[in-house]
Amino acid sequence: MKTIQIMPALFVITMTMINCSTESNNETNEEKNAKGIINLSSDDTSAVGTSLEVGDIEYGRVDLTGLEDSIVIVPKGATISEDSPTLSPGDPGYVESIIDFQDSENGFIIVAGEEVISMTIVVDGVQRQYGCESNFGTFTVCGEISIDKNSREAVFTDTTVLNIDTGTILTMNGTVQW
Repeated sequence: MKTIQIMPALFVITMTMINCSTESNNETNEEKNAKGIINLSSDDTSAVGTSLEVGDIEYGRVDLTGLEDSIVIVPKGATISEDSPTLSPGDPGYVESIIDFQDSENGFIIVAGEEVISMTIVVDGVQRQYGCESNFGTFTVCGEISIDKNSREAVFTDTTVLNIDTGTILTMNGTVQW
């Protein structure tokens, strides 16, 4: 999906500060049985909708996120390849390069750890980028994100992300499982 660029400078800087590790500790999801819906609320829902239906989730993709305890989430109909990206981590299409989108004009990518989120939502070809980080106080605080590797579940409870272009806060609530 050429219109999604998930790796804004904020995310790259935050991930570098959090974990400079380059080792790959991938835990693949061979069954691809991800499920869940993330409900959205704010003024931006008139443009992006009120929910995101999960299609595929990858946990612990250090090669994508820089964090062992992190997830990458894409919409129903999209899949995340187990291959490592061929682009450099600073490239805007880094994560996107290994995702197969069914609909190139509508979709989302969420890259989340318990203290940071970088998210892009594309509707009718229009891209909106969101982010939060709770460690350094240089961006909006995320609120509650819980990622439990053992129960294979991530819970977003009043999780807030900031639209990096407009400053509008988008609130996320929901549980996703893989």
